[in-house]
Formats: sequence, C-alpha cells, structure tokens
Amino acid sequence: MEAQATRFRVLPYLQNPSATGTTITWFTDTDVPGSVEVEGIGSFDSQPILAEHLSYGASEVDYIHSDTNYGNIHSDVAADMPPTLVYKHSVRLNKLTPATAYPYAVIQPGAGAEFTSEFKTASTTGSRAPVRFIAMSDMETEPESTQKTVRWTAMELTNDGGKLGTDPSTYTRQYPVDQTTGFKANIQYATERNPDFWVIAGDLVEKGGRQLDWDEFWRHASGEWSTLASTTPIFPAVGNHENYWHPESPGYNAAASMLSYDKWNTYWDLPRNFGTDERYEKRYYRADYGPVTLITLDSSNGDDSDPSKDTNLMINGTESRIPDFNQGSEQWNWAVRELANAQATGQIIFVQFHHTAFGTGVHSMPPGSAGITNGEDSQSGMPMRIYRDLFERYGVTAVLSGHDELLEYVEMNGVHYWDVGFAGDGLRGPGYPPTTTYVPFDLLPPEAQETHWSAHGDAPEIWSGNQLIDGGKHYGFVEVDVRPMGDYDYEVVMTPRYAFPLMNEAGEVTGEFDYRQYSNVVSVTVKR
Repeated sequence: MEAQATRFRVLPYLQNPSATGTTITWFTDTDVPGSVEVEGIGSFDSQPILAEHLSYGASEVDYIHSDTNYGNIHSDVAADMPPTLVYKHSVRLNKLTPATAYPYAVIQPGAGAEFTSEFKTASTTGSRAPVRFIAMSDMETEPESTQKTVRWTAMELTNDGGKLGTDPSTYTRQYPVDQTTGFKANIQYATERNPDFWVIAGDLVEKGGRQLDWDEFWRHASGEWSTLASTTPIFPAVGNHENYWHPESPGYNAAASMLSYDKWNTYWDLPRNFGTDERYEKRYYRADYGPVTLITLDSSNGDDSDPSKDTNLMINGTESRIPDFNQGSEQWNWAVRELANAQATGQIIFVQFHHTAFGTGVHSMPPGSAGITNGEDSQSGMPMRIYRDLFERYGVTAVLSGHDELLEYVEMNGVHYWDVGFAGDGLRGPGYPPTTTYVPFDLLPPEAQETHWSAHGDAPEIWSGNQLIDGGKHYGFVEVDVRPMGDYDYEVVMTPRYAFPLMNEAGEVTGEFDYRQYSNVVSVTVKR
C-alpha cells in the first residue's frame, strides 16, 4: 500500500552526544513512523508523538496570511487556517564507538527521498583529543526578521580618550542587510568551520511562546536554509526570550514562561540535572565532550525579593517554576558539585548562561525598576557576578554569555568572559544611546577594565568613500579550539569570527559575504 504523503517540518537534527551515543530528532506533519539507518550499525524505527505544545495562536495565523509575511513562512497553508500540529520522532543510538564518524539516513515513508547526513561521536571523557566548538547567542529568530534591519552605531572617541563613545550621526543608521540574511551568512560561515558542537547562550527565538519564531529558528538550523544541526549537536541555554510571550497573555508572566518551557522541552534532549522540580530539567545541565566540560546555567530568574539578586524583575520564579541561581539555591549547589568534579577529573571547563555579567551594554546597568534613562535595568546581568569566585576557584577557562547583543571580552584572574550575542539580531554598542549616553564601564572591576575589548571600540570601521572596507560590528560567533599540548597540558584558542557584507563603490551590498576574524584572538595554556 502506498505510504501516506508526509512532509518533514523540521529536518533531522542531533542532540545529547556522548562517546557512545547520540539522539536524532525530527518532526513531520503525519504520525507515519520513520526510521534511522546507520551504516554498519543497523536500522531503528521511530515512534511518533503528537507535539501538542507546538500550536499557534490567532495572531500567528493572521501573520501567516498577511501581506507582511515577506519570508513566506507556511505560505502553503490554506487561507485563514493554522499549520497542522506536528509529530515528534526521536531515536537514541547507543553502543557506538567513540570519536567515530557515522553516515546516517532518515527514511520517512511518504516524504520522497531519504534524508542523509553524518554525525560523529564524542571522544571519551578525559581523553586527550582536540575539540572545536562555536558559541553564539541572541539570534532571536522571528519571521519578521526578513526585510527588517537593525540599528548600526559606530564608535566615537570620548573627550577623555575613551573608545566606548557612540557617534551621534550613526544613531539612526541601519545595518546594510536584514537579520535573516545576516544570520544565514553567519550559519554558513559556522558550517564551514566544521565544529564538533554548537553552543547557543540563550535567546534563540524572539518569543519563546510563539511557535512561528521556533519554526523560523529551525529553518536556519535544520531546514530549508541550513542543516548545520544535522551534523552538529546544539547545547542551548535558556535566555530571557525563552520565558517570554503567550498568545493570550503577551509579555513576561507565568503563562508565558510555562508555554515557552513546554516548547523548549519538546525540542531538546539534554543531560539531566535531577532537580526537585521536573521543570528544572533542561534549564541547567552538564555535558562532557572529550577533555571539555560545558556547564550550562539558567540565569533567567534570581531572588524575587531582592532586585540586586534578580535578572528579570518581571518574572515570578515561583509561579513560573524557574530555578533561582543565587548562592545556596538548588541550582547553585548543583553547579558547585559539577564544577568541583570537573576540576578534579582534569577537564577543561567552560560555562554558559545568558545574562552577561561583566559587560558595558544596556543590560549591564545596575538592576532596578527606575528605567534605563535613570541608570537602572529591569533585566540586568550584574547579579550573575555572584559566580565569579566559583569560576576562579574551580579553574573555569571561559564563560560564554549574551543578552547585551554585542561582541565583548574581559579577562579576570584567568577566567575569560565573552559576550557572544552577535549571532543574528541586534548589533548594539556600549550603553544604550540615544536613550542614554552613559556607558557602565566604570562598574566593571579594575581587572576587567584593563583587559576589556569590544568590536564597537576596538574594530573601527574603515571606509573608502561610501564603501566599507573592513572593521565595524557584524554578525558572527566565537570559535573555540581545545588542543593537546605536550604530555599533559592544553592550548585553548578563542577566535571571534564574523560574516562581512561586501559593498560596491556606491555603498550598496552585493549579496556576497567575506568570512573574517577580529583581531582579539585569545590563546590560553591550561596546565594539567
């Protein structure tokens, strides 16, 4: 009998890799089972499950059928109708050989040609094997990103010689390509670098409770525009936008947080933390990949009774069932145990969470409700500074965050802090001009001020007439290479890379990109 016509709604993507296993997940528009075939291993059938939380609100249906759906998302859906609910397929492969590449195929009856790709198992934990990964955040995908550009300010030296001023003539200047085009180019560059895994430090989507924004993410990650996630497993962190928006209750509230988590939980297979609340799972976790340990924290919510210890004054953590991150909390105690264990076993430790702790952007102002014009931010990352001593005590190599939507770096006592929030949405600079010209550089510890680097202040634009030749702020990622050095030690090289939009002499973009790197390449020797 001929199979029921079936379409992939999300192409197969990789999750939760280990030395002996990986998970392959995909979504279809029917409940027809599929199978994964791995060369030399065997065939494994899926058991489709209706993804009931991946539904659409009325405003999303209206958008699909509107004249402003420039990216043509779900353009084949019948008039005034929502897309059909999808079915989740997930196959866990085990008993594989470490550090081995496996071609695989996903056969979905009724979908036409089989999907083919390749995955690689991790090296065994603690093994002296090279590892490369990429880190980015704040792509904040939404279908509205097509034909939507962002503000693109440039550096201006301040009267005291500081490099973090903003040229007022660029306050309203727009980036030369839209967000969709910029993120596509960024993903293409990342794909060419052939990473072992992909770290996303939060704000994957614009609205965590809006299904269209997740659909747009997968168009980039494992869909019509790219299949990077089909070869490269993602380790995501929850950002503030993954707690945001509900079709019947927009904004930050318990309903939005709960729906956003339901979608998050549907998409990701991540290591367990065994938290006391089942909704703490997949919010913070530990992943080991050869000599590398990645600790992911959830910085979404702190102590609701104390703004100085809270990263989002609009979220009620108890009602939203979001774990506190502060000292003595369940998440804090978990982090202490995992950091101590990773250090004791000689791992190279990286930490990711969303809210950058030591930055100069709008979310690096002190926490409070007085407003940005009065020097306070209701979503400040400063409360995450409480982890600084832990990171130094347990020998963390680097901390990867976002939230300020810029590329920024500081180093303090051997710990390297990156804001990697330049993936595909904002390209901000220090402070938040023109709302305020104040830049919270003075709030950084002295060691951070001495080592500070940013694309805004340290990669000035170079123009030839109307044509940008080099420099400036562009979409990109930080590439991390961990390489064995000698008999015991490791070299860690962190390289910020970006996709540069080429222009003609008239200043018009050509549609082509040049793949480049910023000058702030950081090389660290980790002694063992």
